[in-house]
Amino acid sequence: MMFKKRKEDDEYLFETRDILIVFDHEQKTSDICTITNIDQDSIIAAGKYKIPLLDCVVTTGLDGRNYFYNAPTQSIVETRRLAELEKNMVLEQITAYRPPIPPASMDWTKGLLFVGLFLCVIGLIFS
Repeated sequence: MMFKKRKEDDEYLFETRDILIVFDHEQKTSDICTITNIDQDSIIAAGKYKIPLLDCVVTTGLDGRNYFYNAPTQSIVETRRLAELEKNMVLEQITAYRPPIPPASMDWTKGLLFVGLFLCVIGLIFS
C-alpha cells in the first residue's frame, strides 16, 4: 500500500509524465530523466539536459511518451552545459531585479516644448 501512495504523489510533480532516455555510446551508459518542459524545438529535463527535439526518437509508453537520445559523450556534455547555462541565466535574471525608478521632475526639453506650444496657441488666437 505504501508504494501505491508514493506513485500517486510523484505523478503531480512535473507538467508531463514523459521520460528522456539518454544513451552514451562511447561509455556504454544511459540516464533516465523525467521531462519537465517541452518547447517547440527542445526538451528540458529538470535542469540536467536541454536536447533538440529533432535529435530524439519518440515512442509511446504506458505512462507517456519516451524520448530516446542516442549521442556520443561530447554531445551529452554540451547538452548538460546548455541546461546549466540556461538555469544560471534564469537565476541571474531573478536576482538582478531592481524596482523601477519613478520618473524625475519635468526635464528641460518637455518644458521648452510646452512653452513653444503655448506661444503658438497665443499666436494663433491673436492673429
